[in-house]
Amino acid sequence: MTGEIKFFRKRFIGGFNRQDVIDYIAELAKERDKNLALKDKAQMEVQALTEMVAKLRFERDEVIRLANEYKSEVLDSARKTLAELEASFETLCAGFEQESTSICTQLETARSIIAILPSALKETGLQFSELKALLDDENNIPYDA
Repeated sequence: MTGEIKFFRKRFIGGFNRQDVIDYIAELAKERDKNLALKDKAQMEVQALTEMVAKLRFERDEVIRLANEYKSEVLDSARKTLAELEASFETLCAGFEQESTSICTQLETARSIIAILPSALKETGLQFSELKALLDDENNIPYDA
C-alpha cells in the first residue's frame, strides 16, 4: 500500500463507497500489523545483538585480564630466570678467577722448578761421574774389617 494512491469510488448520494473504505481500512490494519510484527522482530534482533555485544565485551575483558595476568607471570618468570642465570654467571666467574689464579701459581712453581732443573741435572751428572770414578778406583775404597 505504501506509495500507492488509492481512490475511493463516490456514491451517488453523498460520500464514498462504503466497501472501498472498509477495504482500505482493512489494508491499513494489515500493513500496520505487518509493520508491528517487523518492529517486534527488529526489537528482538536488537535485543539479541545487544546481549551478544555485552557477552563479547565481557569475553574481551576476560581475555584482556587473562592476557595481562599471563604477561605478568611470564615477566616474573623471565626476571627470576634472569636473576638465576646472573647468579650462576657470577659464581662461574668467581670460580674461573680462583682457578686461573691457582693455575698461574702452579705454572710459576713449575717454571721455577724447570729453571733449576738444568743445573740440578748437571750436578747429578757430575755426581754420577764421581761415583763412577770411585768405583773404577777400587783402591780408594777404605776397608774396615
